[in-house]
Amino acid sequence: MSSEWRVPAACALVVPGEGTEFTVDRVHLCDEEPLTVLALARVLGLSEPTGAIPLAAADLDAAITLLAELEHEDEPLHPAARAWHYIRERIPDGAGAVAVFVERLDLEAPDDPATSAVLAHLHRGRVENADGTTILWRPVGPAELELLTASAMRRWPPRLPDQPIFYPVLNEPYARQIAEEWNVPASGSGFVTRFEVATTFARRYPTRQAGGPQHLELWIPASDIDDVNRHLRGRIDVVDPG
Repeated sequence: MSSEWRVPAACALVVPGEGTEFTVDRVHLCDEEPLTVLALARVLGLSEPTGAIPLAAADLDAAITLLAELEHEDEPLHPAARAWHYIRERIPDGAGAVAVFVERLDLEAPDDPATSAVLAHLHRGRVENADGTTILWRPVGPAELELLTASAMRRWPPRLPDQPIFYPVLNEPYARQIAEEWNVPASGSGFVTRFEVATTFARRYPTRQAGGPQHLELWIPASDIDDVNRHLRGRIDVVDPG
């Protein structure tokens, strides 16, 4: 790799299917799994932070070995890296997969189908409108609703010291479930809010699955709450009176 190599935001191994279809098993985020991304990039001699590179079975074997060397001996292999072993079992020695690297999570989908598949996986489960906005939902208790009302439903309040993450969710049924199962027992009532942000902003954050297939959300650092408010489009609405 070049000494001027720029670290990608994420990488993934994808397995070709029929035609232009690709299976994305897992995306590795560099800020969470730096050694995973580094091992794969080093084996392939990656020179650009975005690209799709054919990956032979022998390359994957080498990446698995290198990752084991990079990991500290007193730490277990990161659970995400086990996905490589699973993919290796599905790749015959004479076949291969594709390693995809993306410099930013909010890239426009390129013509390359493998990279497009990875970006689609990163942003799965969202309601993205044609006007460039993304719909998000968030369950709140009465205290947070009071703060929203004080801002004329135009701004999310700063997070409390024990709230390092702002968690909007990607569908209304999941928001209702949280309001009923968490907010009501904790504070006596729960409300579901609906709001829209610029899609280009929402795509900076990968979709997270917190449980079943419907339990999809974004994990936005508390320090980014001002950015959330700058990218709001319209009011924050209460869709469930609680």
